[in-house]
Amino acid sequence: MSTVTPDRTPTNHRRRAALVAAALVALVLPSCGSDSGTLPDVYAALIQVTVDPNPIIGSQNLLTGSVSATYKVTIDELAGLGGEVQFVSSTVFDPATGAQVALNYYDSADLTVFVGSKRIEPKGTLVVPQTVTYTLPDLAKQTNVTISVQVKDDRENISTRSLLVPIQ
Repeated sequence: MSTVTPDRTPTNHRRRAALVAAALVALVLPSCGSDSGTLPDVYAALIQVTVDPNPIIGSQNLLTGSVSATYKVTIDELAGLGGEVQFVSSTVFDPATGAQVALNYYDSADLTVFVGSKRIEPKGTLVVPQTVTYTLPDLAKQTNVTISVQVKDDRENISTRSLLVPIQ
């Protein structure tokens, strides 16, 4: 019966050392690049919502009294953590009674279709064009629209922002 002993020549030691060095380099290199696949050191996305124009200018049909108001909702992420816009909602209320007279609601699927994306990138901007059409009981034009935006960031935090904007 014979036993085989490992060859302890300097060449084998160099090969082993080279393999160990290559393995260590392979472990260290992925963490050196800018795209390591980890989230930034930000606890939650910081969402800012603005409307353009503000105040919104409504256009009234003289025959029917209905008013159409077109504007853009701009969503900015300021902290460096992206996410998915869950919805953008615009609600118009009768200023005399508080009754809802118009609703425009885009969920994430609608945003993909009408805007091209439901995602807001870190420190990015998403612009959502909106139009509401309403008729007030007294055929007036001036009222307010409440605009609400909800974002679920990449850390699963939910942020909701709302604005009250006049329609003139």
